[in-house]
Amino acid sequence: MKKGTCKPESRSGTAAVEAAITLPLLLVLVFGSIEASNAIFLKQSITIAAYEAAKAASSPNGTDQFATVRCAEALAVRDITSFNVTFSPSNIDINTARGTRISVTVTIDASSAALGPLWVFSGKNLTKKVEMVRL
Repeated sequence: MKKGTCKPESRSGTAAVEAAITLPLLLVLVFGSIEASNAIFLKQSITIAAYEAAKAASSPNGTDQFATVRCAEALAVRDITSFNVTFSPSNIDINTARGTRISVTVTIDASSAALGPLWVFSGKNLTKKVEMVRL
């Protein structure tokens, strides 16, 4: 045997050491990717819900009640049931003048609306504000 070569039995623990080092890194990478995907999905969900509510409220006969229902429908598709919607002006009805700037803010608790544990946003609220002009 040449000098500097190892016998096969002397490398038996190398694979175990390499696995012990790389496995935690691989797990952090996989679960971190899942967390990031969940966070992006949640943020996109409230963006869509806020847009749908603003669109409903700014339609010619739109009301804040109709907009809240539309927001709830958009969030229910994504299994989000706990949310808060606020409007500015606060009372939108069929008499709201054309050209009025309508602002809709949707807020959800990130930890209760997440698909998984979502450690990044635990205990935080996610908020999205959309403004449209009454048609």
